[in-house]
Amino acid sequence: MKTTLIKIAAALLLINCIVSCQDAIELEPISDIGADSFYSNTDEVELALIGAYKSLHLKQLDEWVVTELRSDNTQLSFDNSQNANVPYRQLDRFVSNPLNEFTTSYWRASYRTIGQANHVLENLAVVDDPEVAAQFEGEARFLRAHSLFNLTRLYGGVFVVTETIDASQARNLERQSVADAYAVILEDLQFGYDNLPDSYSGDDVGRVTKWAAGLELGKALLTQGTPQSVTQAEIILRDVVNMSGGRLLDNYEDVFDPNNEMNDEVFFGVRYQSGLVGLGSPFANLFSPRASENAVVFGGGEEFNVPTEGMEDIYASNDPRARVNFSVSWIDNSGNLNEERFISKYNGDFNNVEDAPNDWIISRYADALLLLAEAINENSGPTPEAIGYLNDVRNRAGQSDVLDANVDTFFEFKLALEEERRREFAFENHRWFDLVRTGRAVAVMNEHFRTDFQYNDPDAPFFNTQPIQEFQTLLPIPQYEIDLNPSVAQNVGY
Repeated sequence: MKTTLIKIAAALLLINCIVSCQDAIELEPISDIGADSFYSNTDEVELALIGAYKSLHLKQLDEWVVTELRSDNTQLSFDNSQNANVPYRQLDRFVSNPLNEFTTSYWRASYRTIGQANHVLENLAVVDDPEVAAQFEGEARFLRAHSLFNLTRLYGGVFVVTETIDASQARNLERQSVADAYAVILEDLQFGYDNLPDSYSGDDVGRVTKWAAGLELGKALLTQGTPQSVTQAEIILRDVVNMSGGRLLDNYEDVFDPNNEMNDEVFFGVRYQSGLVGLGSPFANLFSPRASENAVVFGGGEEFNVPTEGMEDIYASNDPRARVNFSVSWIDNSGNLNEERFISKYNGDFNNVEDAPNDWIISRYADALLLLAEAINENSGPTPEAIGYLNDVRNRAGQSDVLDANVDTFFEFKLALEEERRREFAFENHRWFDLVRTGRAVAVMNEHFRTDFQYNDPDAPFFNTQPIQEFQTLLPIPQYEIDLNPSVAQNVGY
């Protein structure tokens, strides 16, 4: 897949022109060529599909800001002044507003992916091979569902767009319910689960598989949270765990090695490639220390996403995941030791700023194990099977088993899973969605602010945070949407 992306990087300029977005939710094609006249054969539809994959780069660029930075895993660096990087601080401290640039840019990027997926779905008739058409449909529907799933978890009721619309239609859209969104999300993911290949080979490695769709379907069903959906989630996740061929790698560090990408543990990821081909990852620079120059990564860092003090406390001293996920010190170019935390999970070798080779993993086998354990607990309580899946993940990290006696109630096991997911998926943009899914976001964040920052810090008064309320678990609808269509309802509290 990386080779394919590199080969068509220049051609994507045409695709981006054809399906560029403007106005409202950015769904109107603006090329004089016209999207309908472009798609005339299988190769052109596939090129558009690869363009939809590449659009994930724009969405991923800001996803950590609206998820991880809003969790108890990370914070904006205290080195930032009162007037610097205010949009980051607003999200970090739950004082965002409808004009925040990141709530807006993530929204727009997500609808760009949805729009590009819709273009593919509307032009499948030119694909001669029915199996290839079904595969393309499964991939496009996964990409649409993935974007809509994240939008729904972040903003609540959103625009559910399943076909290309023009600007006048976009200006008259109304928000639909979360239930309406889940109807599309689940149908799209089920289609992918039923029709996508088990695996790929060669340049196609990295495209969405049946198992990536199945894992996301199981997670969506768990998040929907009805008794029926949770029962269905357990069935699907059991299939993913037992039939996918996925496994836990022996060493946690190997999962994230840029020379070992799309390994047996990874189901799906946003792919990056260094080498000034327009596909490099920016996260090593965004997350590294500000004063590090070239001592940590080429070009230094921005220190926008810093591990909280609490992150150091959640790992046992012999847990290798801690030092894979973040470092606690670095040595500058003069040989001086600087003791400060920074995310190192996405660091690699590269020679140009924001051009790292590291993929961003979206889903992997460890996630399937812990989600299955969660589904079993929701349906039957902490059974030995569920506890075994938790221990599989712990054992890979050299940690002892969680004893049955210590998690013999539903809630005790739920908390044990929550803590293990935090260790296992640190800085992978899971933590906020986990807290929302389990209904624990308000309680956990208020405890985080109380203990880590004590609400009123005289040394950094502009970082002070008051206890959050339930409405703040949702982001505000971007103001530009309401300006275009004043009948669009804003989320309560904003």
